[in-house]
Amino acid sequence: MKPARRDTLNTFSIIILIALLASSCTPRESQVDSKKMADEKNLEKFTSNTARKDAKIVTASVASSLAQIRLADLAIEKTRDQEVKNIALHIKNEHAMLLADLTAYAAKRVITIPSTEERSARMKIDELKNESAEFNKKWCDEVLTRYKDSIKNLETAATEAHDADLREWSGTTLPRLRRNLDLVSACYNRLN
Repeated sequence: MKPARRDTLNTFSIIILIALLASSCTPRESQVDSKKMADEKNLEKFTSNTARKDAKIVTASVASSLAQIRLADLAIEKTRDQEVKNIALHIKNEHAMLLADLTAYAAKRVITIPSTEERSARMKIDELKNESAEFNKKWCDEVLTRYKDSIKNLETAATEAHDADLREWSGTTLPRLRRNLDLVSACYNRLN
């Protein structure tokens, strides 16, 4: 082998080795909980408990909407049941609008928000990807669970949030989430 070619191969090998080492040192998306990181940044950023509590409501709502969008995308891709597909399209559109509202609110209040759904949601979505026979039922069940949690979070926000805009937004958003919960519940009951 010629010396110039050997040097090129050695350099190439070193570059690959550095890239592999660097990628093994950075957390992978599945290991990172974006909501937890956002909550930690908000805890450092805000000094009052009321601001921290409001920020936590926002991060939970953003993470929930991100999860619902990912779940909707999965159902749109995977299901053959037209009703499930229609519900998933509706949910995706609803949560895209909610996410836009929350992102604008967070930007005005300098609240750090998650960029991805929570790690637990990601794991559940990965489980559903591998589901075949019971996909529609298990998808509906997961969406229902997430709606119940979201509704609980916004019920708290509607009465306890310090910021009046957040209280108002929560109060006007709750009926939409409840209608979606009813829609998914009816589908789940049809499937069982």
